[in-house]
Amino acid sequence: MRARCPARRGIAAVELAAVLLFVVVPLLIGVWEVGRLVQVHQVVSNAAREGARLAAQGYTINPSGSPTQIMVNSGSPNVHDAVYQYLYAAGLTNLQPSDVTVTFTYLAPRGDGVPASEPYQGEKNQPFRVTVGIPWAKVRWVNLGIVNPPTVTFTVVWRMAIDDPFTVNDTIPTW
Repeated sequence: MRARCPARRGIAAVELAAVLLFVVVPLLIGVWEVGRLVQVHQVVSNAAREGARLAAQGYTINPSGSPTQIMVNSGSPNVHDAVYQYLYAAGLTNLQPSDVTVTFTYLAPRGDGVPASEPYQGEKNQPFRVTVGIPWAKVRWVNLGIVNPPTVTFTVVWRMAIDDPFTVNDTIPTW
C-alpha cells in the first residue's frame, strides 16, 4: 500500500508568484535603470566631445565673413550652448540650459605666460579640459533609487586647434 502525500496543488503557482514578485521584477527594473544610466552617460560623453571640438577652434567665421571668438558661456557660438543643443537633440528634452554645467580649464599655461580662461585665448596645441554634468534626477526613467547618482558627468581632454597666425598678401594679381 502506498502512503498518501499531502495535496500540494497550487503551491507551485504561489512559489512562482513570489519569485516573480521579489526576484525577477526588481532584477528587470534594475537592469532597465542601469541601461538608462549607461545610455545617458554615453550621450553626456558625446556632448562633452562636441563642446571640446567647438572650443578647440578658438575662432569661427560668422555669416558676414568676420572671425567670431568662441567662449565658454557667452556669445554665439559658445561651448555651453553647443553641449546643451547636443543633449536636447539626443533626446534629453527634460533638461533646461541651467541644468547643464560645463567647465572649461586649460591644463598648461600659454607660451607667453598670459593667463587664459576662454577658448579663443588659447594657443595651438595647448591642452584643455571640458567637463559636462547633468542631474540624474532630470533624465532617469524609474525613481526606485536602485541607481541614484546625483549627477552624470564626463570629462574630455583635448588640444587647441587654432590656426597659426598668417597674413594675406593683398598684392596678388587677380584675373
